[in-house]
Amino acid sequence: MTPRFHGASALLALAGALATVTFAAAEENLAWHGWSAEGAAQLVYGVAESDHVLLSFACEQSGSPIRVVYPHEPKPARDGAAYDVTLKAGKQIMRLKTTGTRLEMDDLFILEGELPKGADLVGLLTGGKTLVVSVGKDVTELPLKDAAVAGSALFEICGR
Repeated sequence: MTPRFHGASALLALAGALATVTFAAAEENLAWHGWSAEGAAQLVYGVAESDHVLLSFACEQSGSPIRVVYPHEPKPARDGAAYDVTLKAGKQIMRLKTTGTRLEMDDLFILEGELPKGADLVGLLTGGKTLVVSVGKDVTELPLKDAAVAGSALFEICGR
């Protein structure tokens, strides 16, 4: 398995049921959740104990890049195409290159990328009250309440 797809089954499981959870029910329970096991860690914004995820940060071992998965279907959505994603909170701005991937089984389009080397994820997640995720003119706002606390395992394993 290549390093790019080493966590593919985890990403598929993470995004798998995204299309099956109704938005109205899920919206009420959206929060930041983090966990770690066997040297890997993940921080997601979504619904606890489900695969309904709006944004995910993960690494597989200390020193490995932090991968970002953002379920979003830009117009036009092309499998394998490059998309620029901007993450902004307060004065903190992070830009990353992502690749679009169609998950056929779930008819879900995701953008996958890696945080730039030296990126200050802690600063981003504590830089304001809202994390603004944008792809072109499409903008999503996620509250940052409890993001830094939920991300403590990710920061410890993956670096700050």
